[in-house]
Amino acid sequence: MAMHKTAAQAVGASALAALVLTACGGDENGSGDADQEMLNNAGTLQVCSDVPYPPFEYYDAEGEVVGFDIDIAEAIAESLDVELEIVQTGFEGIQSGVALDSNTCDLAISGMTITEERAGNMLFSEPYLDDNLGLLAATDADVASLEDLEGLTVGVQTETTGADYATEAGYDVRDYPDSGLLIQGLESGQVDAAIGNISILGYQAGESDTSEFIEEIDTGEQLGIAAQSENTELIDAVNEALAEMDSSGEMQELEDSWFREGDTPEEGDAEGEASEEPTEDAATEDEGDE
Repeated sequence: MAMHKTAAQAVGASALAALVLTACGGDENGSGDADQEMLNNAGTLQVCSDVPYPPFEYYDAEGEVVGFDIDIAEAIAESLDVELEIVQTGFEGIQSGVALDSNTCDLAISGMTITEERAGNMLFSEPYLDDNLGLLAATDADVASLEDLEGLTVGVQTETTGADYATEAGYDVRDYPDSGLLIQGLESGQVDAAIGNISILGYQAGESDTSEFIEEIDTGEQLGIAAQSENTELIDAVNEALAEMDSSGEMQELEDSWFREGDTPEEGDAEGEASEEPTEDAATEDEGDE
């Protein structure tokens, strides 16, 4: 697969300045016109992703960004015959479409559920993963189902479908800016349970001795890759790459590796985030994932 490099610093709101669109270079037969400025920078596919969000994207012990989404991004970059650059970006900028519209990246690949609201701000690929919500609870919280959450504090990640579900259900909700802090909040006793995508919480449950997976919530969610609303050429190329991954069996191999077999790279704390205890201030920041 294509080699990738990681942007050294997260992109904040002040850094979402527009970049000059640069057309991809054409081949010897002059195919540059067909590219129609498909990428911001010729020869490089820039992908916005909110790190960490294991197993979709996170730092391994060597400080490299790895994960299910990253493997897919590498396959897409290889199909386009370009280099991959991961641009760490807060999820609010991703799910709102701001990161794409400001040309911070060409694609957003960040475990993002396709919703009607988001589809109004960006162009989605065909779904690449089916996903539901799930309930994770502390082992000593005496939670056997969603019905047991009354009077308990439920942790969610801000701006996610899990946060929407928990809020609409009327639970006592506490927001966290990313999934790592959400899980830390559950393990430290700040919250009694957590609601989020089953692909994330199921993975975390397998890594924890203090929490257990309780229940799947059938919401019929699907994850998609997004580009600027007008960039149909790039999304067509993404869909072709995804279709090839499906037909070759590569997508199933990745799903098995990241979600079922459990033989994945160990998490590290390259940005100092994985080792930090969640704080009251951190729990109220306005970025999230999913």
